[in-house]
Amino acid sequence: MCKPASMIITKGPKAYWSETTDSHHEIITEYALRETDARGDICIVPVEISPKGGNLSLPLKDWVFKSDHAGYERDLPEWWDIDKAEAATRSSLKLWAKHKLTGWNVKEAFAPVNPLKVKADESLDKMELLRGWGSVYGSVGASVGGSVGDSVMASVGDSVRGSVWGSVYGSVGASVGGSVYGSVYGSARGSVWDSVGAYIGSLFTNITEWKYLKGIKNPWASLRKLWLGGYVPSFDGKTWRLHAGINADIVFEISKEDLFKD
Repeated sequence: MCKPASMIITKGPKAYWSETTDSHHEIITEYALRETDARGDICIVPVEISPKGGNLSLPLKDWVFKSDHAGYERDLPEWWDIDKAEAATRSSLKLWAKHKLTGWNVKEAFAPVNPLKVKADESLDKMELLRGWGSVYGSVGASVGGSVGDSVMASVGDSVRGSVWGSVYGSVGASVGGSVYGSVYGSARGSVWDSVGAYIGSLFTNITEWKYLKGIKNPWASLRKLWLGGYVPSFDGKTWRLHAGINADIVFEISKEDLFKD
């Protein structure tokens, strides 16, 4: 997968990037760029400029530039000048960042909150928030993945999963394991994955229309309030639970029927 930010350099040099993708191939298609001229000479050079460790919150000046020519120097055209190409790329990076790194919680995405390390907020309306989360949790994977975008989603996903996934998943799994077994246990642990996905989605406050969730402006609001309030939900197909504290203790439990009872 191409990294953010991916661009195409043409003679000039001029840098091309897309508002919708970081795929070199799709950028070439979007701008109808020719890969070779009539003589068969190379017309374009794919490049990437990315932060170390994929941390998109790092200052743009610290992002690392490189050409992506598969290691073959002969693939570089005669007009290629790496210093000028980098200058053009860094200039375009400012516009790329303005479009893709504004309007959402970039800093939190790369310093994510671990809810099990947050003191549980007893004042929250747990039932109401669980009801809100329970109404959308089944759509989280397709909706978040389809709405955020490829390379940015990959970077944020790696950050959140790397920072909190193992801790949350392992602790909740151990906690639920004492109460439920077999396929029900697997469902409960799987629901934690959905919670992590919804937390990732909640970081993108700039998205107002989520795929597969038409008419719901902020579908991840309930999960975010629970998450930042120190609670992780789990669902085994029959029972909803809230976990809190470093050991993911079960602090609230309700059946699906009772949760959605009129």
